[in-house]
Amino acid sequence: MKSSVLILFLSYCLLEESTFSVARDFQQETENQDSEDQCNSYCYLTFKPFLDHLVELKQAANTSDELKEKINTLVLSNKDLHIQLSNAEGLDRIINFKDERIEETSKLLKDKDDKIKNQLDLLRNKEETISNLQRELAIAKIQIENKNNLIHINEDQLKDKSEQIKNKEKRIQLKEQQIKEKDENINIKITQINDQSADNMKQIDELTNQVKSLSEKLTEKTELLLKGSRMDCPREGPTGIYNIKMGGINAFEVPCSSSGWMIIQRRMDGSKDFNRNWVDYKNGFGDVKREFFIGLEKLHQMTEAQPYELYIHLRDINGTSRYAKYDNFKVGSEMEGYELTTIGNYSGTAGDSLKYHEKSKFSTHDRDNDSHRENCARLNNGGWWYKSCAHSSLNGKYYKNGKKEAQGKYGIFWGTWKEYDYTISLTYIEMMIRPKNI
Repeated sequence: MKSSVLILFLSYCLLEESTFSVARDFQQETENQDSEDQCNSYCYLTFKPFLDHLVELKQAANTSDELKEKINTLVLSNKDLHIQLSNAEGLDRIINFKDERIEETSKLLKDKDDKIKNQLDLLRNKEETISNLQRELAIAKIQIENKNNLIHINEDQLKDKSEQIKNKEKRIQLKEQQIKEKDENINIKITQINDQSADNMKQIDELTNQVKSLSEKLTEKTELLLKGSRMDCPREGPTGIYNIKMGGINAFEVPCSSSGWMIIQRRMDGSKDFNRNWVDYKNGFGDVKREFFIGLEKLHQMTEAQPYELYIHLRDINGTSRYAKYDNFKVGSEMEGYELTTIGNYSGTAGDSLKYHEKSKFSTHDRDNDSHRENCARLNNGGWWYKSCAHSSLNGKYYKNGKKEAQGKYGIFWGTWKEYDYTISLTYIEMMIRPKNI
């Protein structure tokens, strides 16, 4: 159907073209002969619409041809576009593939860049290390040069010293030769002396025997001097340290005065700690030349054997002295707790601060024999004949400034002298005894 229409359309176009050309020629002729032939004018008017229609058809045909050409062009363009589109899809795949390759390549390049950076960093570090090593090498070279210089200097010094040693060795050899010569001379003289000393030796032996005899006599006299009469200090004799020998206990040393007083206790500088246990106070402790306590067992043995009187010498921080004397001092046995059995009558300038303690047992920090609810020896920091607790304590804590500390232990006090101000601590005390018959 479409092909038939197309054939009719083409035939019409050909007829139209020929008709149009005839009409055009006729029109031209008639137009040229307007004034001459009215028939032609009539014919023209008759055929003019038809001719105009033919012209319009021709124009339409031309327009159709142009449209056909445009359609053909568009068809070709469409084919080209389809071809381009198909090619473009292939290109897109290629581009995508290439993009992926580019990304991979970029990653590889980035990795390579990182590796290159790391290698560059390593190279920089190596360069720095090399430069540091070069500096250290330069310093080491300088040090080696300095050491070499020192070695050279030391070698020179050693050479000088070796030369000096050689010179000294030569001098020593000369001196050894001189010594040998002198030794020979000495040996000769010794031989001469030995020959002469045979007689002198007899004289020396005699003199030695005489010296020995005199020494033995001197020792006997010294022992007699140092020994007291029985178990007491000598009635007459110089002040000093004497040996006392009595039954039941070993011999012991005591300080004695020239008037026969035996010192049994002394406090003077705080060099000894008097906060001792029961055994120490029983046996005695300290240095008889400075601070000491003679021992309760010795006091018991002596006062049990015969009556003794007691003398107490006191001094404070200001150098003021007082004394207290008792005419019948006696200490009981250990079984009795070394009780202060009796003290007798008082006389003196310090006041009587010991009578309160008569008939009291001796107490230490590890042997509480007092009547107080607490241990008086712990409170007063030393052993004494405590009752509840004390009017006097001569074995308390030593304070060099003569004053008890606010929260400290009690010091050395004699209540009646200082109006029972127990913050005052005395700085010098001596307790002495001697037989009543002196």
